[in-house]
Amino acid sequence: MYDSQRGLESQPFRQEFDARFFYRGFQHASALSFLQRALESGESAIAITGAPGTGKRATLEYFLREAMDQFRSGRVDQIPESAHEFLEAILRAFGFGAVEAERGELRNLLSVFLVQVEHEGQSVLLHIDDPGQISEEVSEELIWLAGDKSRAGGLRMILTGDVGLDALLDSPRLGPLASKFRLRHRLDPLGARETHDYLHFRLAAAGCGAPGKVMTPTIATAIYASTGGVPAEINRMSAALLDASTAKGGNLIDLDLVSSVAADLGLSGTGMAAFDSRIVVSLEGEAFLDVPLGRDKLLIGRHSFNDVCLRDSSVSRHHSILVPDGGVWVIVDLNSTNGTTVNGQQVRQRVLANDDCIGIGRFQLVYEGGPSGDPAQPPDEADFRSTVVLDDEPDPVS
Repeated sequence: MYDSQRGLESQPFRQEFDARFFYRGFQHASALSFLQRALESGESAIAITGAPGTGKRATLEYFLREAMDQFRSGRVDQIPESAHEFLEAILRAFGFGAVEAERGELRNLLSVFLVQVEHEGQSVLLHIDDPGQISEEVSEELIWLAGDKSRAGGLRMILTGDVGLDALLDSPRLGPLASKFRLRHRLDPLGARETHDYLHFRLAAAGCGAPGKVMTPTIATAIYASTGGVPAEINRMSAALLDASTAKGGNLIDLDLVSSVAADLGLSGTGMAAFDSRIVVSLEGEAFLDVPLGRDKLLIGRHSFNDVCLRDSSVSRHHSILVPDGGVWVIVDLNSTNGTTVNGQQVRQRVLANDDCIGIGRFQLVYEGGPSGDPAQPPDEADFRSTVVLDDEPDPVS
């Protein structure tokens, strides 16, 4: 057993892909849904982008594991500048040995392979990870692969890369290629609540019966603050925390240990100490979530897309939003069904003072770290006209 004190049968935060530890939160469930819809619709070329470590490759691996009977898959890491070398790399990805042939012959061999796989009842899925720069002649091959001439056997092509991939595909130099990759999905880091759920899910998957005691809400929030919600960094930091606490002769993870480990790992996250303000969320008097406030607004509501997701029918899909305004924070109600209160008084928008209690449905959110005393006058409502909330489907409740 990996850690008998915590009941862990294995390391829950290893970087290698393991389907048992794949967390289907909002971000990754949305990416899976995108893959399913795009490939079922017959799209031959799609792209998934996002910051390094957000789980693009793991999401695709999980998808292919669930749909393994449908596809014969292969992966090319980065793209050579030469079209000839690119075609050779594709053939190697599908198990071909060294082939000495001209560019046109390599195309023909690949086309024959595609038709053969189609006759076996499958489609070929080519995953190109972190393509880097794409030369004009390789761009021609990508267009050919995404076009009718190569699709007699049902080739599907997926590009994954960081946010620079969008800029690359949209560059004027590769204009014709961008038209082939018209469907794209961006995978973002986890929010504060998802980070809590992610940590507890992986601990439970490794056999821990009380994940909330190993990673308390305060520690989970500190990990989120230090890692920015990037799953690869969460895994790296959490694994180091488990090892460090065991090495100290116990299983207690406290904030001092979090700060020490974050510094040792050189994490670029903001860290707990950088947050002057936070909200403590409780339900009927029992606190269960501690969310630091940084520089960005914080969307609160029932839908998983929100930064703070409160899953209860008393909360609207997009209920309210916390907005930074100079040195203060302002709570703004988003025309919710049940309204938003501050210290029991219903408000449209309100500058918050230290220890103010925000009421959202059955939940109470206590604001900590701001100025004490009476709140300032609410700013002009025009200040928040630039705040736009997109709702992806009708909401009969809110």
